[in-house]
Amino acid sequence: MNLRKKSRLSRKITEGVLFFLLFSLCFAFFAFSGEDFSLHLNLGVAYYNEAQYEKAKEEFKKALEINPDSFEAHYNLLLIYLATGDFTSAEAEAKACLKLNGTYPELHFQLGNIYFYKKFYSKAEAEYREELEKDPDHIPSLYNLSKVLQLQGRFKEAEVFLEKVKEINPDFPGVYADLGEVYFKQGKLEKAKECLEEAIKKDPTNASSYIYLERIYQKKGNYQEARKIICKAAEIFPDNFYINLEAGYIYLKLEKFSQASLYLEKAVGINPDDLFARYYLGYCYARLKRVDDAISQYEFILTKREKFEDVYFCLGNLYYEKKDLQKACYFYLKELKVNPENPHALFNLATIYFEKGNLDKAESTLKKFLDIFPNDYSAHTLMGDIYMKKGIYDKAIEEYEKAKSLKDEQFQGEVSS
Repeated sequence: MNLRKKSRLSRKITEGVLFFLLFSLCFAFFAFSGEDFSLHLNLGVAYYNEAQYEKAKEEFKKALEINPDSFEAHYNLLLIYLATGDFTSAEAEAKACLKLNGTYPELHFQLGNIYFYKKFYSKAEAEYREELEKDPDHIPSLYNLSKVLQLQGRFKEAEVFLEKVKEINPDFPGVYADLGEVYFKQGKLEKAKECLEEAIKKDPTNASSYIYLERIYQKKGNYQEARKIICKAAEIFPDNFYINLEAGYIYLKLEKFSQASLYLEKAVGINPDDLFARYYLGYCYARLKRVDDAISQYEFILTKREKFEDVYFCLGNLYYEKKDLQKACYFYLKELKVNPENPHALFNLATIYFEKGNLDKAESTLKKFLDIFPNDYSAHTLMGDIYMKKGIYDKAIEEYEKAKSLKDEQFQGEVSS
């Protein structure tokens, strides 16, 4: 008996590929009187420029003890908190600055950045838009607003802001790469291709541009061109997890499993906890008949997540190949608990029950399969075998005749085409 081997490769590997460019105006005020306030303020600025942020923070706080309404001290503290990742304190300082001097350039932009880092995307959007009300051509706000919109899946709106950035400054870092992604996400593949090629030309070190360009060729069914692009990227970025993962995936699609395993092993080595990398590597090992290695990858996945893709089904197939019918049966049943109508698991489970001589279970399981695929040649053949074993010869004849008829129809269809 041949088992059904479902191949279902899907990718969720984009997150983390793209860089985020958030701007800060590293501005500090100098005061030159001999007062203690000026001394603390200037000393804080000096420490800031030496990246001694804790000492700088202490000096600015001392300046605020002398003059609590100093815009300069509040603003410089804002920059310190941004630099050290204390976004809650940065938010408080930004709001203090707005009360003291609400028209000062880039305050709303900075507050937008703070909200972005805190993942308050609606608030970040509002602040970037507020900055653009004052300065419609403020490129950092335009760019970062496009990033917020992309994170919310609002790609058409993001496109508008990115196009404006490109119009104002065609050399702005990342704008072509982002436009390529935004066009790709909208299915505008030719525009995406044009932007991504320009992005690579302007910055050959942008890994994400290679990935999206390669995926465009995948969508067009041109896997060989996709392979060339991703392999070129792998030469440039030999230690990039996503490049290696994507290269492995392309070779899986081309059914070149030895090459795929090399890239996927490297991807797993770079990021051992990525479950998709291990899933693809397990699939690759299975196709290379490295059964124990495949089992190892899938079982690792289950230690991290109870339900992941069709791992139970894959393990069922692998244990069947090892002739461990008990474990194969266990994993097919686990698969059917997660996905009750997985037809391949039903068929394979029926096969095992038949081989173990449990004919009633084989029959009832196979009937569930035939409810989904009533015209499956192999299933009717197996049902005929079940009835033969049971000695129900009239039903066996009926099933074999049905299988014969389906096979003839299939043959005629192949001849006609």
